[in-house]
Amino acid sequence: MEKNNLIQYQTWLTKRNLTPSTIHSYLWAIKEYGERELNTDYIITFLKECLTKYQPASLQVCRQALSSYSKFQKIEIEWEMITRIIPTIQRKFFTTINELELEQLKGAKYEKENKVYQRNNLILDFLF
Repeated sequence: MEKNNLIQYQTWLTKRNLTPSTIHSYLWAIKEYGERELNTDYIITFLKECLTKYQPASLQVCRQALSSYSKFQKIEIEWEMITRIIPTIQRKFFTTINELELEQLKGAKYEKENKVYQRNNLILDFLF
């Protein structure tokens, strides 16, 4: 990528009100893509190479950056084909406590005032 083109792209991203963090990530992804021609085949090849190097979230950023860059360059890309390559990001589920653990937590009275104890138990009931 020619440096002047990246500066113009950065300005274009800034005008679109993207956060500095997003702009930094997009520029990183474009630099990773390198000097390749911007077309569907090269993007597929690039993302396949990246499958072993990066996590799915980073691959999503690369895809989004390349999509944005192709809009900036006014180049048509077949994104439906490309989207199939990137693994889906698994949502994280957080572990919760069960009812027995909740009762044990509520039974541990460490507050001096009874009102504070009752308030805290009410908060725990609400959150559970």
